[in-house]
Amino acid sequence: MGANTSREHHLVPKYWLRSFAEDGHVLGRWRSGAEHRTPVRRAAVARDFNTDLLADGERRVALESYLDRHVDGPCAPVLRAVREGRWPLDGAQHALALDALAWQVVRTQAFRSFDEQVGRHVFPALWASEAVGFCEERLGRPLSDAERMEVFWTAVRTAPSPSVVADPRSALRAMIRAFERTRDLLTVPGRRLVVLRAAEPLLVLADSGVALRRNDGSFCLTPPLLPETVEVFAPLSPTCLLISTPRAHYRTQQGLTHKIAAKANAGAAAWCQDAVYRLPSMPWPSRLRLTGTPLEVRPPRLSAVPAQQPPNPAPAHPEIHRGELRTLLEQLSHAPADQLPCSGTDGGR
Repeated sequence: MGANTSREHHLVPKYWLRSFAEDGHVLGRWRSGAEHRTPVRRAAVARDFNTDLLADGERRVALESYLDRHVDGPCAPVLRAVREGRWPLDGAQHALALDALAWQVVRTQAFRSFDEQVGRHVFPALWASEAVGFCEERLGRPLSDAERMEVFWTAVRTAPSPSVVADPRSALRAMIRAFERTRDLLTVPGRRLVVLRAAEPLLVLADSGVALRRNDGSFCLTPPLLPETVEVFAPLSPTCLLISTPRAHYRTQQGLTHKIAAKANAGAAAWCQDAVYRLPSMPWPSRLRLTGTPLEVRPPRLSAVPAQQPPNPAPAHPEIHRGELRTLLEQLSHAPADQLPCSGTDGGR
């Protein structure tokens, strides 16, 4: 199979969207309240979303081609088997189902927005920390505690936009690393996959595909995106819900109740970036509301204390297990020979 050269990248794979379609179309509702019948090929897409802007030829679409060949191709028949009631899965199929869920968490505008918002909140502190070291280097002496604090907080207040050191590849690196962390989380002891079914269409699908529900019932992005207690809701069709959960309260014999479907749909409404899709013949759930804006990361409360000892070394990223992903990450971490290296705020994320 050749490279996937399309510039319209699906945030939710087409095979997934088709299960919510009739005659090749889904019905989308946008945050404005507008509704449109949308062809599957144009639903949940973003132009050049996974494109490596610093590469040429097939390397430019290497990540999108990886998703096409190594994720969507193998995972499509497994999730179809789940939708059709072939459950439980064997070991290899179960692993692919977890791959599909983990990628769906990170391949969307919702995750990229989370990553960018965190970067904006953290950048002033990183900039200020560098400013302290720069001042000491220029002066040729250590700063006093009072001087360090004055330089730090002045730099926090006057820090430029993160775009001054932006690396167009940092979001792609973050996606790959977050996939591995998410995939590991989905396999921790005590976590399981549950499939719930309904006799009638009850579920809608966000342009994020999945939603993360916290122990307190909220769908917010913070505190950290993936606490171990989080539940992943993945509507596979209007009548089939796949859940990754550490909890034991779901009863498959009860099936997909209206109450659980309402929770999944609330998650879809919260986690969508622009639109929520549904079967064109299915009415919009009566109590479901889309807010005017997508989820936001709450700004952290910043504090600082002077420290003269050398800072601790930056934590190393966990090793990437899969060879193809390591190769991709290496491509995305090194500037081409004809490009000046970019510095990013992700620390080589």
